Amino acid sequence: MSKAAKPMTIAGEITIPYDYSTGVAGTRFFTELRDNGRIMGTKCAKCGRVMVPPRMFCEECFIDDVEWVEVGKTGVIQTFAESYLDTTGKRLKEPWMLGIIKLDNSDGGLIHYLGEAKPEDLKIGMKVEAVLKPKEEREGNLSDIKYFRPIKE
Repeated sequence: MSKAAKPMTIAGEITIPYDYSTGVAGTRFFTELRDNGRIMGTKCAKCGRVMVPPRMFCEECFIDDVEWVEVGKTGVIQTFAESYLDTTGKRLKEPWMLGIIKLDNSDGGLIHYLGEAKPEDLKIGMKVEAVLKPKEEREGNLSDIKYFRPIKE
């Protein structure tokens, strides 16, 4: 019997381009953000729940009677995390931070970058505001919001 060959690995990368359909709700959400700098949600006519990101039906009531409402650019940090690794695993000198932001006047929120703060300055429940790209740089996607920063009180 011969010894089993040592397993071999080959480093590589496969890039798969794709287009993701944002649907009716996503199209309106991203268009409003890009063109008007407004963060929108949908409000259920039955229970009053304001959904962000917006949906065309309420998952609580199972009805499709919703109204578009502006929720504003402020909210509170529900939770957050920091990372000293970039997306390839390379160590960074300064961390980047993500949070779940519950937007004011809504029952939902967005996962997004946190900026203009150090990790030790962030707190759950802290008020934050969206910092948008200049209008001429917006493309109609979530990165039109550069990050959320603490509101100085």
